[in-house]
Amino acid sequence: MDMKGIQPDFWPNKQELVDHHTGTVAMNLVWAHWEPQVKTPPCSGAEQEYSGRCYVISSAVDDAIADWTSRGVEVTAVLYGVPPWARTGNPNCSPIAQGFEIFCTPDDANEYGRFVGMVASRYDGLKGHGRVADFVIHNEVNANAWFDIGCGQGTPCDTHTWIQTYADSYNVAYDEIKQHQSEARVLFSFEHHFDTVFDQPSDTNAMLSVKTFITQLDGLVGNRRWQVAYHPYAPSLLSAEFSPLDLPRVTYGNLGVLLGWLRTTFPNDACAWTVQLTESGINSGAPSSEAAQGPAVCDSLRNVLATPGITNYLYHRMQDVASEAPLVLGLHRENGSAKPAWEVWAWANHTGPGHPSLSCGFEHLPYTRLASSHGGWAGLHWASSRLAPSGFVEDAAWYLLRAEEPGTELLFECFVPDAGAGVNAFSSTDPLCAGATSMGPVGYLWTSQVTDTVPLYHCTRTVAVWTDTFVSADANCEGNGNGTLLGYVRPIP
Repeated sequence: MDMKGIQPDFWPNKQELVDHHTGTVAMNLVWAHWEPQVKTPPCSGAEQEYSGRCYVISSAVDDAIADWTSRGVEVTAVLYGVPPWARTGNPNCSPIAQGFEIFCTPDDANEYGRFVGMVASRYDGLKGHGRVADFVIHNEVNANAWFDIGCGQGTPCDTHTWIQTYADSYNVAYDEIKQHQSEARVLFSFEHHFDTVFDQPSDTNAMLSVKTFITQLDGLVGNRRWQVAYHPYAPSLLSAEFSPLDLPRVTYGNLGVLLGWLRTTFPNDACAWTVQLTESGINSGAPSSEAAQGPAVCDSLRNVLATPGITNYLYHRMQDVASEAPLVLGLHRENGSAKPAWEVWAWANHTGPGHPSLSCGFEHLPYTRLASSHGGWAGLHWASSRLAPSGFVEDAAWYLLRAEEPGTELLFECFVPDAGAGVNAFSSTDPLCAGATSMGPVGYLWTSQVTDTVPLYHCTRTVAVWTDTFVSADANCEGNGNGTLLGYVRPIP
């Protein structure tokens, strides 16, 4: 399963990445580089004419897209970076630092859409330049630092104007793309501030929650079939630590929350139920370390593969970049030497000398692994396909399907917060979790017994004054009374 991808940073040895089963690469296509000034035809040989404009073609970018495509690797383009001439009507834009001027929003969404249309046309896979298959429209648009409508840094932002401005760009770009590539995926881009507590439009570093942004944006894009490009960094970008208890952020630790929310909020839009992780990585600099980065990369892969609906995971990045310090995410150092995390990432989804087995969750495909664990002084249970909180000890595990098949039903993880005895997570076929907090899908179980499956039950027990809800293959719920049948699961050999 080649859902593993990377931001390659123009890595010179492309075949090395292909040999390590890289399915997708991300490339930043900065509008300001392609159209530094308005120029109309005639265009030079180093330019692309499109819709009455001349665009500068970078030979390095052009060659890379063609080369990756020829090697069977999909290309995802992140399209951002407004040129100075296209943002003169946004004088109140207040970049957080020098160089952030390119994140001021464009005066005219049609100008941005024309640029995106040129990319979709040139790189449609039919003209000898390769193909861009997925289009990310601007970047981390719920953060004012990366999508600046002319507020922040002391000036309150208007939520509706913010979201409408993005919708204008998205709609024009989407329509341009679909003229040339009807099957292309066109994505919204968000960073990890998920819940409504992060609706902070008047803060110095203004932001909007993913929940609020998507909910309002959906009503502004008509019947366009949108998808989410998400960045599930750890709660602190400088840390290698993440957890299922990371709400109100959605991170590597609790990815299912986003997937579950999309299903329940947009129940009639199956396209919205799939998510691409188009940028995220694990820091190897202080307070983290290279020794901590490798295991965390592996755990991030485990949780991604354990979450139905995530279709790819683009690691950011192949090599450290000095300008990002103190964030040091690369699988290689600035000098090109490999960190320990490179071996983890490279070999996770295939075998070879010294690597006889798949790892980091790939060994379980096409299944997810539903594990029941217990922890805390009361021994409350946690059932999930993703990693349990620190300190929990696994009791049992079963296989679910990662993708839907006939005769299966999606199972969800449901969270009960600490009321004195610790935290508890149980399994339910109810996506709303009967009033508990939905932590999202964990896999598909069979609705009737088929070969090599066993029943799985929803069980409860009382611990002092608290109720512990758990799953078991025992109809008597480990001596706690009759359980309720959830469905059928596959024992792990």
